[in-house]
Amino acid sequence: MDAEIIAIGSELLLGVTIDTNSAYLARQLAAAGVNVYRKTVIGDNAKRIEQAVREALDRADLVICTGGLGPTLDDVTREAVAAAFDRPLEFHQELLDQIAARFAAMNRPMSESNRRQAYVPAGARVIPNPRGTAPAFLVEDARGTVIVLPGVPSEMRYLFETAVIPYLREERGITTVILVRTLHAVGLGESVIGERIADLMQQANPSVGISAKRARYELRIGARAESQAEAEALIAQTEAIIRERLGQYLLGAEELPVVVARLLRERNLTLALYEGIIQAPVLHALLATPEIEQRLRGVEIHPLDRPADEQAASDLAAAGASTVADHWQSDLALGVQPASILNEQGFTAVAFALVTPNGERRLTRPFDLRSAEGREFIGTAALDLLRRYLAEEPE
Repeated sequence: MDAEIIAIGSELLLGVTIDTNSAYLARQLAAAGVNVYRKTVIGDNAKRIEQAVREALDRADLVICTGGLGPTLDDVTREAVAAAFDRPLEFHQELLDQIAARFAAMNRPMSESNRRQAYVPAGARVIPNPRGTAPAFLVEDARGTVIVLPGVPSEMRYLFETAVIPYLREERGITTVILVRTLHAVGLGESVIGERIADLMQQANPSVGISAKRARYELRIGARAESQAEAEALIAQTEAIIRERLGQYLLGAEELPVVVARLLRERNLTLALYEGIIQAPVLHALLATPEIEQRLRGVEIHPLDRPADEQAASDLAAAGASTVADHWQSDLALGVQPASILNEQGFTAVAFALVTPNGERRLTRPFDLRSAEGREFIGTAALDLLRRYLAEEPE
């Protein structure tokens, strides 16, 4: 079964409200074995909603809409879906009675406008909503099925789990399972990772995808099977290949800061930081994880006050790390120092030094310090240098 999601509400287009419903539905549908190929966001406009539903039915077997089922005049999803099926709206007294009973239970008067919520497209199957005043409904014809759910997240989730999933299982015969496992990698560029797993990214089942943020990479393995055990076996086979090809650069299921925090805790080590960048990207990376923050004995931020080439920056990073390690009596110390010279591409050499009880490790890489993203890359590089030492892996 192929599905599309239509999120309805002008507040979503204006950025006032974040569309969490679509993300939830996509995850749940995938887990139920339903392919989601498209998500659309539409404002509160009946003609545009109608057009979106018609177009979605041309492509998908299942369309799930959320939002626009309230009592006000801008809640036009009912009218739009009815028009997409060329059906009139039909009044249901039992729905109005349920809505009235809910208002009575809350000891609140029901407005006349709530009567609009008792209308659904003719022939639609009503899905009662015990969590709110907006009944949901399901409409079917030869093209496919449209299920319309409230936009309130708690109501939408309840109805999806108690009504939509049983419908898909019992009436539409959905028995397959889709599992997704996310692995994290760091230390290689996205293009290099892509080259190493190119053949895996071209296979259909399990599917493999990659996304990047702050020089950290997520590898998603998705498997479809008739049972969870079969899907897990497919994922395990692909994960084993990825582990072999990426080696030390693959972190596994944990993200980089979590790995560093766990290793510091397991080895009962403390840390100090010397950073020569006023924006302090490494400090921000360390403080983003509370468990790392608890291991941080002290920090010195000391921007460069004299010209320094790449070698001088490396020496300053090592000297700064040694100084803060002695001052705060920490087990480990990181020193980070950019050079004062930009290369032809506008990048700056940034030196890293990790002082340990067994000596020091140094690393120098170019970064674009003119952008926030470039500075975030520095935080990732520092955490990865620390991770490799803690995991007793070579640089």
